[in-house]
Amino acid sequence: MQRTAPSLMLIASALAFLLTSSPAQAQSDAPSAPAAAGDAAAEPASIEPKPLLDENGNPFPEPRPKAPDFNAEIAATRFAELAMADVLMELALGQLVKQNGETKSVRDYAHRIVTNHTAIQLILAKSAAASGVTLPTDLTPEQMQVLERLSAFSGEALDREYLWEQSLRQPRTMAMYRWQYDNCDDDKLKVFVVGTTPIIQVHTRIADELHKKVNAQEIRLLELRVEAERKAEQERKQAEAQAAADAAAKKSTRKFKK
Repeated sequence: MQRTAPSLMLIASALAFLLTSSPAQAQSDAPSAPAAAGDAAAEPASIEPKPLLDENGNPFPEPRPKAPDFNAEIAATRFAELAMADVLMELALGQLVKQNGETKSVRDYAHRIVTNHTAIQLILAKSAAASGVTLPTDLTPEQMQVLERLSAFSGEALDREYLWEQSLRQPRTMAMYRWQYDNCDDDKLKVFVVGTTPIIQVHTRIADELHKKVNAQEIRLLELRVEAERKAEQERKQAEAQAAADAAAKKSTRKFKK
């Protein structure tokens, strides 16, 4: 009998093995196919907003801090304490701007603040003493931080920063006096409130007028920033919605083809 060549026997064995292997085994042994390019689009990533730029292509100024929430409905004794703290701060800031400010209208306003609050300090101290209220004599740590920050400026820069600070402070002070004007239950402090409220009202009005004039450019840019942020957020949401719709359509098409 003629002997079978070893090479032919090896080939026959390999064919037998392939024929007896299960389809599942063949599939598991086969290399996995790369993921379709469209699969990544099925879960669209969040779209980052575009940089906010003004009409000249420059970044907008950073948003200014807003005044913290404040409840003006407080007891007369607490009002006296806060009113004196406010007086001390107004005197410190007013003196700073009188010495280092530049714009005449702002320095004149600071002079008015110092003159008026020097008198307010004396009247408030007398009224509080008659009512047995102990008043602060020094700035708080938070007030010192504000004063130190503004002390780093001079000239027109100080004028601008001072009026930004006043734009936050004066409405709060006015609200505090206005509520006491209607509700103060301490007779001696009530006299002080009635006599001082018109002065605070004038301070608030002048500060607002100066702020809108001196800081007009920055106020405008900050208003444009708010509008640009609103528009950018709207565009981002629309782009994400469109990307999600496109991904869903591609996924549906792939299932249909299968």
